[in-house]
Amino acid sequence: MKTIGLSGIIVDKVCGFGKEREKPQQIEIDVKIETDFTEVAKNDSPDYGIDLNTIYDLVTLALQEEVYTIETISYRVWEQLKNLDSAGKVKVRVRKRKPPCNGEVEYSEAIIEE
Repeated sequence: MKTIGLSGIIVDKVCGFGKEREKPQQIEIDVKIETDFTEVAKNDSPDYGIDLNTIYDLVTLALQEEVYTIETISYRVWEQLKNLDSAGKVKVRVRKRKPPCNGEVEYSEAIIEE
């Protein structure tokens, strides 16, 4: 299995309910795409596979509309990436820092892997 991806994409996005809608929070996104990058490696050129800038652009495109849940963010990003040429399984992890819980929590997260 071969995968490519980006880890730690940080975006400021209004996400949540009530007071969470007053200002953007930091959302962290990791993506992995299963793909055969043999030709990229042999030719030492992204022209033969999925370009990382394309991945980044599709992630940010998925974040343009209003959103309330990290589950929606992960699904929108997954939808964008699964349609790339030569993409197999796509994994998207979305984390929101310091979610409003009844105790100390560092992150909430939603993961899609299909």
